Amino acid sequence: MNPRAPRRATLLGWGLATPALVLLAAFLVLPLGRLLQEGGVAWHAWSEPYYQERLAWTLRQAVGTSALAALLGVPLAYLLSRFDVPFKASILRALLLPFVTPTLVAAMGLLALFGPRGYSGLDLTESAAIVILGNLFFNLPLMVRLSYAGFARVPPNLIAAARTLGQSPLRAALSVALPLALPGLLAGATLVFLYSALSFGLPFLLGGSKYATLEVEIYTLTAYELRLADAGALVGVQLLVTILATSAYLWLAARSVALQPGRQTLPRARGSVALLLAALLLVTLAVCFGPLLAVAVRSFVGMDGFTSVFWRGLFREHEPSLSLMLRNTLTFAFVALAGALFFGGLHALGTWRARSRLLDLLSLLPLMVSPISLAVGYLLLYPRLRAELPLLLAAYVLLAAPLVTRSLLPALRALPVQLLEAARSLGSSSPRAWRTVALPLVAPALRGGAALALATVLGEFAATLVLSRPEWATLSIGIAERLARPGALNLGEACALATLLMGLSLASFTLLGGKGEVA
Repeated sequence: MNPRAPRRATLLGWGLATPALVLLAAFLVLPLGRLLQEGGVAWHAWSEPYYQERLAWTLRQAVGTSALAALLGVPLAYLLSRFDVPFKASILRALLLPFVTPTLVAAMGLLALFGPRGYSGLDLTESAAIVILGNLFFNLPLMVRLSYAGFARVPPNLIAAARTLGQSPLRAALSVALPLALPGLLAGATLVFLYSALSFGLPFLLGGSKYATLEVEIYTLTAYELRLADAGALVGVQLLVTILATSAYLWLAARSVALQPGRQTLPRARGSVALLLAALLLVTLAVCFGPLLAVAVRSFVGMDGFTSVFWRGLFREHEPSLSLMLRNTLTFAFVALAGALFFGGLHALGTWRARSRLLDLLSLLPLMVSPISLAVGYLLLYPRLRAELPLLLAAYVLLAAPLVTRSLLPALRALPVQLLEAARSLGSSSPRAWRTVALPLVAPALRGGAALALATVLGEFAATLVLSRPEWATLSIGIAERLARPGALNLGEACALATLLMGLSLASFTLLGGKGEVA
């Protein structure tokens, strides 16, 4: 083997990742630095009990969400991995849909269920419960899928061997399957913690001032009060928390057991196991799909029963108009998707070729940083672009590119290198070998990443709230404006817009064949 080959691969990898690194520098590192430079960092702000409570609540709700997601998701994932369940593949595929549902749609669904006159009969508005339920809506599917992937890698013959030695099914699961899958399970719980700690839309819309997270407080300090020094202190601590959580996630993910399970016909669950599986599945489906169903129903049901007045209201003369919001939403989303595929794809290729943990970590940075902080940093760093559309599109690309990278990277790492070498030995050039051998193998992951990225950009809310102008209004902005107005008509129209946005997200995800995973 040529001793210079690893060095060439490293240089090539960093070269491929250079465009993505330039994007990160221009639209993440420099804006954050500018934000901190503008007002300094008033660390003394942390002496105020109010900010201490905001940090404590942010951590409590993130830990609570992780614990509840693990409590429901891990047992369900284990049972799905060990028993033959009808429509299992469809269920696992459908569980990706809440993850790509726009935040405003989720908020509308939760209000339809647990708001004033909600279908559940419980009014949980401005409570801790509705914020955690919202976090579970987004993150329970992620916990189930990642846990299922971990348990599915445990060979069934190891559990069967424990059973032949006299262990009960529960004891075999706890003593054999759980230790082997534990690093992956903990990585999933850490990812749920990270997403919950950085949540903005749900606490902003549903939590009120009492249950505002650090992310909401940063927005308030920067957008309304212009107290950038205090906001800088909050951003600094938030960055520390997210860096620690992300480092823990990568460390645990790297230690996940990569076993190859043998093929085995799975038995049907019976008796108490079947009842437990059915109960866990029903609860999970209710948490994950109840809000989606509720928001769709609320868009057609008024005080006097079925009505189409909310949908007809969307076509009245509004500013912004429905056609403008639809055109902006779709145009911005597809332009951002093209950018995300370019930058995210190159970042994944570079990380794979260089085998660099640093590049791996850098690809996660946009998921670790407050979109609100970034948007304010853009306005300070690029004042001449504050009224220009490219700045908003750059924010969309930055937020979407990591989803492409994280979906594509595992597929690249799983590529059989010998197939590429065989193609080259038969006379194919490297580009042709990639086009004819590698691309078909990684195409499903690439489509999945594209589906995640497109659905995410369609409903992006935080950066849009800060950077958007009236003529750039999207469906998310239309929903937020109607929610800010009193009256049942505005609420119903917001539900109709949310249903439309949900339909666009699900259609894009389905058409692209979304099978991606954020890992």
